Amino acid sequence: MADFSEAIISIRPNFAEAILSGRKTVELRRRIPSVQVGSRLWIYATRPTASVVGFSNIDTIFRGTPQAVWEIYCDNIAINRIDFDHYFDGAREAIGIRLSRVQRIQPISIERLRVWKKGFHPPQVLARITASEAKRLLQMSACAEDNASNVVRLLRA
Repeated sequence: MADFSEAIISIRPNFAEAILSGRKTVELRRRIPSVQVGSRLWIYATRPTASVVGFSNIDTIFRGTPQAVWEIYCDNIAINRIDFDHYFDGAREAIGIRLSRVQRIQPISIERLRVWKKGFHPPQVLARITASEAKRLLQMSACAEDNASNVVRLLRA
């Protein structure tokens, strides 16, 4: 495994799908989560999906006024201006997380996640996981990581 932190982030299913399809390359937040550039984010799609559906690396974390973030990243966030303004209503700052190396995986259901990690509850925003927990998620997702090249190979057809 590469030497960087791992976390699970909760994302609404429509935005999770937009990330996995490449239409959304920037995840928005009202406050900055406790992660670093280079971390791997496991994407947990909230209900009704209720599964980890993919992962990506954090390429950049940026912050600015909502207006500045909109002007620079509006084509990368898969949200219209009305919904963007509603989400950031009253916020003085907007946080953007630019995602790279997005990988769709075989979904890992909430039921399987609760076997993987006793007492697992989807994070409200984000939850750190250990390297060994991340390795187990890779195994459960039918993926294996090529450490030498940062390539992810699907093991199941």
